[in-house]
Amino acid sequence: MCQDQFIPNHLSVLRTIELSVAKQKLNLFYEDDFLKPFLRQKIKNLSFGELRYLQVKLVLFNSSKFILLDEPFSGLSPKMIEIIVQLIKENSREKGILITDHQYENVMKISTILLLLKGGKLHKINEKAELVKNGYLTRPADF
Repeated sequence: MCQDQFIPNHLSVLRTIELSVAKQKLNLFYEDDFLKPFLRQKIKNLSFGELRYLQVKLVLFNSSKFILLDEPFSGLSPKMIEIIVQLIKENSREKGILITDHQYENVMKISTILLLLKGGKLHKINEKAELVKNGYLTRPADF
């Protein structure tokens, strides 16, 4: 999933879901109380956060064995992030998920392996303090 919108603006949310999600998973997809209010809206009428939420959820529901999520938490409300974090955890049991995101705290909550790409090199991260050590963070107040 890229950072940019990939769903055509003229489609409705409902039609987009019907075209993207396997029939056997549709009921589970529709159980989302957050999505229900805008199922009949056109993609072009969604807010950035609503659209981003839909895109992440569509990607997580596809049948691929590996997923790359680029900035999946960008533009999402805290409630949306909670739902997406849970969906990522659930999906990680069945498929490999790579996440690139500057919202490191959300990534740290759900990752089994953390790698920091800096200066063309990968650094394995085991704890938040290593993000400071590697120059990704300054010493936060909560250390």
